[in-house]
Amino acid sequence: MEDCRIIELIKKTYMDAHKPKTLKHVEAVADTAVWLAGVHHLDHAKTETAALLHDISVILTPQQMYELAIERNMTMDPAEEKYHFLLHQRISKLIALERFGITDPDILNAVECHTTLKKNAGPYDQVVFIADKISWDQEGQPPYYETLKQLAAESLDQSCYFYIRYQFDHNLLLMPHQWIMEAYQELKTRLGM
Repeated sequence: MEDCRIIELIKKTYMDAHKPKTLKHVEAVADTAVWLAGVHHLDHAKTETAALLHDISVILTPQQMYELAIERNMTMDPAEEKYHFLLHQRISKLIALERFGITDPDILNAVECHTTLKKNAGPYDQVVFIADKISWDQEGQPPYYETLKQLAAESLDQSCYFYIRYQFDHNLLLMPHQWIMEAYQELKTRLGM
């Protein structure tokens, strides 16, 4: 399926689910992700598609996501067991694959870890992760906005490390997911922190 058709189907899915606020958020994330893709020499179409799909699981409730994860025998992190909405990144990947026929691993992996990142994250994973934090789904700009945006233009590793450290330093995680802890340790080691 060509890129324009997929993009229109994705947007229609948000609207059909009565999620215009989420659509506005994913479009903002896509704009930021495409900007970062240009800076870091990544494919714009892949980046845009991943960003638009990252919250597609909003068409399900957290309980439905949890039931689907059980049905599919997905191994769950304790944080996902306690806070079902944390499954949304992994369920979004499933929907991208099964409903939209996305098979590109760069897109699927970026969707799958956009909330927590994970170790061995590739550049598309990092771009969507950071774009989601720069173009957050709350009102106004996040308190870390200027620093994160500047770091993102310079280094994906540095920006991911900064954001994860910010979450830990400000106690923003309800319950840390194993993936974010592993990503943080890996970045810490790689950056010599």
